[in-house]
Amino acid sequence: MKVLRQCAPLTDFHQKKWYAHLKEDKSQVLFAIKAKTTKKLDFIGYCGITNIDFKNRRGEISFLVNPIRVKKKEIYKKDFLAVLYMLCKYGFEELNLNKIFTETFDFRKKHIKILEKFGFRKEGELREQYFGDGKCFNSIIHSLLALEWDLLKNKNYFQKVKLLGRSKS
Repeated sequence: MKVLRQCAPLTDFHQKKWYAHLKEDKSQVLFAIKAKTTKKLDFIGYCGITNIDFKNRRGEISFLVNPIRVKKKEIYKKDFLAVLYMLCKYGFEELNLNKIFTETFDFRKKHIKILEKFGFRKEGELREQYFGDGKCFNSIIHSLLALEWDLLKNKNYFQKVKLLGRSKS
């Protein structure tokens, strides 16, 4: 809950209501994240592009993975890089977006480092944007443009990192 922008856990009622709304909501595209954790693929989280504004050709990245995986630095990094690659490929190449952005609490240093290593650029900081645990937190906005994606997607970096179970992008 500490890294989410919602103020309370979702109940089963709210979850079902949200799923029903999602079927009609064209401003969100969500995907299950699965990983081979035993001998089968297990659900480990979800990701997507939300708040899609087709007129202005932009959308926001959403990413949530099992907290156990978050605690394992290399696993989290690999999960997040794979998701970023997939969402950028989908957002820029399928949805024809011009900009994909994300908002991250400033205390999530590891998360921010991965975003920037991937190629997202810091656009700015929203000061004291959210209140929690008795204090205010700043939010950092990062984005990637379609033109930047076109340059990044062919870099050897993506071919060296094993993404989504494949050795090549």
